[in-house]
Amino acid sequence: MKKLILLTLALMSVSSLAEAKKILYFTHEPGRWHKYAPQKEVFIKVAKEAGWELSVSTGDHDPQILKLRDPKLTEGYDAVVYNFCFAKSEDLEAAANVIAQTKEKGVPAMVIHCSMHSFWATFKGKEQGKATIKNGLKEKWEKAHPGKEFPIWGDFTGVASTKHGPKAPIKVEKCCDHDATKSLKAEGYTTTSAELYNNFYVTKDVKPLLNGVQTYKHKKTKKDVTDKAIVMWEVPQGKSKVIGLSLGHDIGEWNQPEFQGLLKDAVNYLAK
Repeated sequence: MKKLILLTLALMSVSSLAEAKKILYFTHEPGRWHKYAPQKEVFIKVAKEAGWELSVSTGDHDPQILKLRDPKLTEGYDAVVYNFCFAKSEDLEAAANVIAQTKEKGVPAMVIHCSMHSFWATFKGKEQGKATIKNGLKEKWEKAHPGKEFPIWGDFTGVASTKHGPKAPIKVEKCCDHDATKSLKAEGYTTTSAELYNNFYVTKDVKPLLNGVQTYKHKKTKKDVTDKAIVMWEVPQGKSKVIGLSLGHDIGEWNQPEFQGLLKDAVNYLAK
């Protein structure tokens, strides 16, 4: 009887592992502007609670960008989560490969916070509401890859972002009912001190899931200023989709149960 029980438990364990969603979490450490090491530990905790089979790719800033060039980056995974800050990178090979993992290979992606503030040269310009590519960059790409689409990072994330307001609490409000936000109460929640990313432009297929409202004192006028932006959204990308979440600057946010719930809901939604 004892052997039978042990065998049953072993089979249950194997069965659970076979059913577990395989998730890749891609980050870098230690991070100049963000505490990526403790954020990684929070994500590992969420993954254990969710029952995912998690793989973590981390390391120094520049070597991690090079890893993004790997054509097999997301092979075998049900979803990938990007939590990095490569704002000044002009590595078009890396940006194009990340985009291809979702659009062409069909692996859904979640992009968190400063992932929106990455590969700025491909879209960040002075003209609000549209992507402006850094001079000479597109020509360089077309010379190396004739006929291949230029990788505009802001078009991939769906909501392009170029700056943020001061660090202050953000009131997070639901736009709709959605599986990626199902654990969040109807009334939403308020973050700890956080950064509200602007919506530099929003692509036409974006479905807003959460809005953020932030009120703070203007430095010069001392008057109350209120800013509003989409802070979580879904956008289709070729064979799959992207969930964007621009919250998550400070570890205090990551430690909030509501934020952890959003991570769990979004990844489960993407990986189902």
